[in-house]
Amino acid sequence: MKYSKYIIIIVIILITACDLTSPERFERDELVIAGYLQAGKPVSIDNPIFIGKTVSTEGGNFEDVFIDSAFVTIENIDEVITDTLQFGFSEFKIGYYNDDLVIKAGNTYKIMVETEIDSMLIYAYAFTTVPDSIYLDLDYNDLVTVEYGFADEYDEILPQIPYDEIEDNFPVYSRYDDGSVVYTYYNYYCLEEFSTDLEFTEPIMGYEHLEEDDEESYNSPLSRNMRESSMIWRYQPLQDDEGNWYLLEETYDGGFSYYGRYRLTIYSVDQNFYTYKYHSESHLYGGIVGGIGYFGSVSGEDFYTKVTK
Repeated sequence: MKYSKYIIIIVIILITACDLTSPERFERDELVIAGYLQAGKPVSIDNPIFIGKTVSTEGGNFEDVFIDSAFVTIENIDEVITDTLQFGFSEFKIGYYNDDLVIKAGNTYKIMVETEIDSMLIYAYAFTTVPDSIYLDLDYNDLVTVEYGFADEYDEILPQIPYDEIEDNFPVYSRYDDGSVVYTYYNYYCLEEFSTDLEFTEPIMGYEHLEEDDEESYNSPLSRNMRESSMIWRYQPLQDDEGNWYLLEETYDGGFSYYGRYRLTIYSVDQNFYTYKYHSESHLYGGIVGGIGYFGSVSGEDFYTKVTK
């Protein structure tokens, strides 16, 4: 008997910064894989790979979304090494991880998932090639001091940048090995605790500060919360007179929604990650064979500053 299945969006966005619009209907439970690898970091419980399934909107149980008994491996294709992931959870995080598996930039990885859904043995897999480490310079104009600009590490006292000076004084310069298309992802995370004194950099519908009713949304672990924002682009690098391939991004200040301390994360991402974040039916275009969702990879750095008036 045919009946509809829907993706449970909340589960996927617990570990991603993506929203699934206009979810597809399915004729049976579908295996869901969602997660990405980070160059230079382990596949930890702080950034696990979610494995689950779709459930029916007609009498479906939310708890059935989670699969905690799947056999999950990640193979480094370049080095012919396979590691097994284990299931676990922490505050706001749930999925499969292996603290000993450290991801290498430039290498290709394959995830393989074997599990049972509705008494059927299901296999799914995906490949991702981790972007090479990129050279990033947030002091292109040689203006950074201890008190002005961006810092590479977090400190209670951070350098400051007036909001209206970000675009002109601190463009983001990145350099690449060749002129191939690159996908760039910026994530802006406000480090300030919720307060009705927290002021928008640009008033929203006449509001200049957060309201008391905004606290839950600001502190929510889900994506699309009021605390963080993100931008993603597809670029073709330029070439300078010396033959270097580069990009100079100047219009990224719109991601700083409030005055205050920020962590700015800049990633070069693979096509699976980009398509999943960008496509209107992203769950179908994340590289998963035998399921839905996405399996991608990123390479990049964190920067810190305090945005002021």
